Amino acid sequence: MVTSRPGDGGLAPRTFGRGPSLLDPIAPDWVVRILAPKKAPVPWGDMVRSMLTVPVVLGAGLLLGQPGLAVFAGMGGLVGAFGDNGGPFRARFRRILLGGGAGLVGLLAGRWVEAGPLAVLAFAVLGVVSALLSSVSSNLSFAALQLLVYAAVAAALPAGVGVHVIAFAYALGLGWAVALSFIQTRLEPPVNQPRAAEVAVLHGLAEELRRPDGQADARTVHDRRATLTRQLSAAYDDVVTARSTSAGRRDDLRRLASALTASFSLVTAVFDLRLRSAASHPELAELVDRLATLVGQRRDRQVRAALDALEDEVGRASVDEVDARPVLTTLTQVVRTVEGRADSTTGSDRPSLASFAPGRKAWTFAARLGVTMAVAETVRLLVPLEKPYWIVLTAALVLKPDLGSVFARGVQRTLGTLVGVVIGVAIVAVVPHGVWLLLPIAACAFAFPYGRSLNYGLLSTFVTPLVLLLIDFGTRVDGRVALDRLLDTVIGAGVVLVVGYLCWPGTWRPRLGEHVAAGVEALAGYARVAFGSDRSLVGPARRRAYAAMSDVRAELQSTLAEPPPLSRQAAAWWPMIAQLEKTTDDLSEAAARARHPAARPPGDDVAQLVAGFDDLAASLRGHRDPRDLPDPASALLDDLAGDLRGARGIARGPRHD
Repeated sequence: MVTSRPGDGGLAPRTFGRGPSLLDPIAPDWVVRILAPKKAPVPWGDMVRSMLTVPVVLGAGLLLGQPGLAVFAGMGGLVGAFGDNGGPFRARFRRILLGGGAGLVGLLAGRWVEAGPLAVLAFAVLGVVSALLSSVSSNLSFAALQLLVYAAVAAALPAGVGVHVIAFAYALGLGWAVALSFIQTRLEPPVNQPRAAEVAVLHGLAEELRRPDGQADARTVHDRRATLTRQLSAAYDDVVTARSTSAGRRDDLRRLASALTASFSLVTAVFDLRLRSAASHPELAELVDRLATLVGQRRDRQVRAALDALEDEVGRASVDEVDARPVLTTLTQVVRTVEGRADSTTGSDRPSLASFAPGRKAWTFAARLGVTMAVAETVRLLVPLEKPYWIVLTAALVLKPDLGSVFARGVQRTLGTLVGVVIGVAIVAVVPHGVWLLLPIAACAFAFPYGRSLNYGLLSTFVTPLVLLLIDFGTRVDGRVALDRLLDTVIGAGVVLVVGYLCWPGTWRPRLGEHVAAGVEALAGYARVAFGSDRSLVGPARRRAYAAMSDVRAELQSTLAEPPPLSRQAAAWWPMIAQLEKTTDDLSEAAARARHPAARPPGDDVAQLVAGFDDLAASLRGHRDPRDLPDPASALLDDLAGDLRGARGIARGPRHD
């Protein structure tokens, strides 16, 4: 039953889980949930940077008397404006470079392919390639979208321009966008709030360990513990939010989530020690402080060496400090998690190559996207409209190759484009062609970062007139062409909803919980054979485990793009998924070290490990708390034991479906 507070006018049951909306009297709840914008701060820095990206290169083209070439430069600048999603400049540059390179490939491929069966086949292949790239990482998901989009719009750009000229102009626009991103990082240095919170919590734990005797009152200890736990919880919420808005896999967020999970365990161990013993532990505090200093630094060779040395010191201290051994054991786990894949023989925290292999769901989505793009291109060839390339463009944007929601995005994109086309028609009718068009282009470029932070429909509202005016900047655009864009958009969205959604019943109902449980069961099967004498069984089991995790990531991304409450439920699942991804890599590394018979753990320890996976899978399927099972004693399985403890702790949280 829904209750209401005095003065709020009451909340109808249909608005459960969201605030009231102006659309409530005229639209059903599911429509309101799709269209309702998220709460987000205004990204002023991004908006100013975006406003200076495309209009400046277009203005430079006008000054040089080359508006046609300015369009290609504007295309490069637009990729840079879209690709910059915050963070340090290194991360921004990598993303923009990948997206820019893929966009240029799509642009050249679209100009090379002629109309006809070859074009249909080409877009089918591009769709499959884009979908498979999207399953690898967030950056490649962005690049895959640019590949499709720029292949779709290539036919509408000025003809008779050499490939080398196109590439040069495009690179100039992209370079200008990169330069603006660099300037923004200098003026607004990015701050990793979750990482800063972890550093603050570690320093707080060190201070707790230094407290002198007689200050271990249970109530005050509990209050201090609650304060640090709230800091970690807020940091974890930030990480989950960042992942929920990311179009694809983010290994940096996965590693940060694992470190925060391990830090929760360290908080518990430290305060349990304080309640058992009032004595101070300055040596332990020094080790925790050193870890906090290293956490905030980039993982170069020197920092990794310092983390290795710190782990060795923690191991030596655990021999002497019997009372503090639980703290030291947990601290070792935190050090290894912060370092990355601590057991990797290369010292790298990069995931195994096997983890990038697409699973069944990724291949299914690749087939969906390939078929949809082929049908959209076929419809484009048959529709008697002027420049109906927007049909293919809309199909690419709606069935965006990040495994995202089709229905919600189709509705948002169609309605957002409707408003955007109306804005575009008004601009064409009122603003004279030429330099005056730079003003509305700048306004749309200024607004789209904020629209992107709210929902996909508002992004489309501002991007549609921006792209329309950019593509046709070198030629005159009348109201009829703008209205044709609207009709093309409706046709493209219809193709996606029918061919890419309704024809695939497996997409109608998200099954994230089932996929997670199946992933844990695959890990259990891998653990059963990973340390045995028959090594021929290990490879297939490893591939099955990584394929299962690929399916989990694909299902996660698909559900994250759905309207609430499904997207919130998916975000709540992500901490468990991040922990299982780390567990998969740790299991793969332990199995590699167990190739030699002398390094293999005892059979009883392996059985305990497998029992832990089996019980975790059963608890997820049965919606119960996992049992506290004994950890294996083998040193080779220490990281896996810690991973299972972390997964059990996450599973004991709120139910997610």
